[in-house]
Amino acid sequence: MNTYEADALPAVTEPDIDPRLLRAFLAVAREGHFGHAAAGLGIAQPALSRQVRRLERLLGTDLLVRTPRGAELTEAGRTVVPEAERALAYNRRLVRAARSTADAGPALLTVSAPMPSPPGGLLAEAVRRLWSGRTRVSVVELQDGQQAAALADGRVDAVLTWDPPVADGLACEALVEERTSALLAQGHPGAATEPMSLAALGAQAVLFPVRERSHCWAQLDAAAAAEGVGITPVPTAPSAVADLVAAGLGVSAVPGSFRFAGYPGVTFVPLERLSGTMSVVWRRDDDSRAVAGFVAACRDAARSLAAAHGDVWRLPEATGPLVRRAGSGPEAPPVV
Repeated sequence: MNTYEADALPAVTEPDIDPRLLRAFLAVAREGHFGHAAAGLGIAQPALSRQVRRLERLLGTDLLVRTPRGAELTEAGRTVVPEAERALAYNRRLVRAARSTADAGPALLTVSAPMPSPPGGLLAEAVRRLWSGRTRVSVVELQDGQQAAALADGRVDAVLTWDPPVADGLACEALVEERTSALLAQGHPGAATEPMSLAALGAQAVLFPVRERSHCWAQLDAAAAAEGVGITPVPTAPSAVADLVAAGLGVSAVPGSFRFAGYPGVTFVPLERLSGTMSVVWRRDDDSRAVAGFVAACRDAARSLAAAHGDVWRLPEATGPLVRRAGSGPEAPPVV
């Protein structure tokens, strides 16, 4: 029988902390609101509250004080925030270190991008350039408000987005400006007028993924308001927009590259003076070859698309990575 000295084992076992609990806590700490944090993580608010309470029980102290306006950090919570961030950062470094070993299999890069994405568009061309025996790319879709949290906690490695998130430790590079088109049913009388005015668009039922593409909707709404036009959207899932427009149930505004997707029963007409800028965002401290390769592939794809289809894409005037910090504020989307 084995015997042990009395002090060979700790008197109290420290709990193992699930990284998901740390992500939940940090999301609320960043947002100051359980509902906003839950939306950013893509989970229900009751589930988020349970995760935070579980972490508080494991640590034996309250980390947040619930208030009528949301949530505030306690003194213990302010102490835990940097430690939780470091713990998740160590997790990411561990994964990268394991993947970088000589005998490791192909690296898996997880990228978020707006979906659906047309063949021959920026995402497809960037992935095609990166795809090799050393790198595999997994593509997921996040809503605009979920991207910063997903990058911070390591659920995704990079984000292609119309609305670059602003948060400490993120790097961002504007890649390409893309003209916006009206999506109409074939035979629609508005197809005869190019470009289409926002007034003509707003006179019809506008099917738009308001929740999933909140930034794009805000841009469209602001551009219409500047011209004295009111647009009332019909909230529609991104994947359903083309089919419903083809059925004659409304019109929409979509990236100009959607014309390459081959959707049946629809036609595309450029919208007057309206475009959006696609950017790539990644963690500033992520020095992995896979992320660097993806950013480089995005740059190369953007240059090629702008050269081949100047009526759809053009390179932005200023290029190069920027460090995104909370409070710096995003640049206004271009309207051309």
